[in-house]
Amino acid sequence: MIAPAQFPARKGRQPIRWNRMEKEDQIMKRWRSNREFNARLTLAGAVFSACALIGSPAPALADFFSCTAQGVAVFPGSRIHVRCNPGDGAFTFFALSVANPDASRVLSLAATAVAARRPLQILFNPNDLSGAAIGCLNADCRLIQAVELFRD
Repeated sequence: MIAPAQFPARKGRQPIRWNRMEKEDQIMKRWRSNREFNARLTLAGAVFSACALIGSPAPALADFFSCTAQGVAVFPGSRIHVRCNPGDGAFTFFALSVANPDASRVLSLAATAVAARRPLQILFNPNDLSGAAIGCLNADCRLIQAVELFRD
C-alpha cells in the first residue's frame, strides 16, 4: 500500500483519498436520491393518468344495448355494421370504420353472434353523430365503442 505522503499532489488540490466507508456513503446517497426521484416520477404518472381518465368523455355518455344481431355487413373501404332487431329506439344499425384496428375483431364477434344466435352487448354514444363520415346514417345508426358476446 502506498503511504498518503507518496501521492503526487495535483496542481492546487489535495489528493483525493477515499476509504471504503466514504465510497459506500456516496453510493447510498446517489441510490437514495434516485429512489426519491423514481417515487416522485411514479406519483406524477399516477396523477396524470387519473386526470386523463377523469377527462375522457366517452364512458359518461355511452349506453350499453343488448342486441339480437340479425345481420352483419362489410362495406369495403368504409365500414362494418351490425343490424339489431329490435333496435334501441330509432337505432337499428351499429357501425365501425374498417380503418379501426379492431374492426376485424368486432366483425368476428358480430358474425359469431349471428351464427350462434347469441346476444351482443354494444356500447355506443347516442349523441355521437360522427358516423356519417363512414356512411352510418344519423337517423338509425351509431358508432360502436365496444362489443361483448355473451354465452347466454
